[in-house]
Amino acid sequence: MMSPIELHQFNTQTRRKSDRYPVERNGVFIVKSGQFHYCDKSGKPIPLNAGDFLLYSSGDISKVKMINENGNFKAESLVIDVSLFQKFITYTNNTAHTASDRESFIFTPENTSVNKILDLIKSQLAEGATADSLEFMVLALLSEMVHEYPDLIAFIHRISILTTSQQLIQYVEDNISADLTIDAVAPKLGMSASTLKRKLQSDKLSFAHLVKVKRINYAATQLRITRKTITEIAYETGFKTAAHFSTCFKSVHGRTPKEFRESIQP
Repeated sequence: MMSPIELHQFNTQTRRKSDRYPVERNGVFIVKSGQFHYCDKSGKPIPLNAGDFLLYSSGDISKVKMINENGNFKAESLVIDVSLFQKFITYTNNTAHTASDRESFIFTPENTSVNKILDLIKSQLAEGATADSLEFMVLALLSEMVHEYPDLIAFIHRISILTTSQQLIQYVEDNISADLTIDAVAPKLGMSASTLKRKLQSDKLSFAHLVKVKRINYAATQLRITRKTITEIAYETGFKTAAHFSTCFKSVHGRTPKEFRESIQP
């Protein structure tokens, strides 16, 4: 079983991922040093100081600004699989909580019980705890967060519901090397091909183009971080031939895979 959570480190040198069709990530963002400013879904400017953290959805965050203290901005993101938010909702009596339009819930070092669970999760993650153990700890973390902010439940409920486009993007990322046709994928999402096509059109998306771009983005990462051959990456990314892969890659990045790899070599 794959881990339901991942820990990522950030600083001012961290390259932000550029992706035309990003899958939304949800989790806990923690500022270790410096300041982090952003605007939430409502457009409200939110400052986070060192030690502050919040439950976030990446699609809600815009106008990001990292402020250094002596050139030393550091942060962590604990990315939590959406299935855990969905499971948490099933354990919760929604009628016991008042709906809220609030979009940002900031926790500080003074929120000691939440901090203790968060530190335990990070330590257990580093020690290779089982997926089941991490799941129980994440559910405990969410429970304690809701205890601190009862109206946080409305936010958790919202981010636990994936749109059709988000479901498709997640499925494509998880099955990047598979034969991805709309007729094959639609039943996996619980709908007909015509329904999936109609829902994507309402979001101004094309199934074929989305799959192509996601595959090329994945391939670009493989070209950047591995020494796999271009042919290996082509097959791993779901292309039938290296020639077709090269043509599609150039249509997105403006250069062939070989030229792309050469351009990023030190």
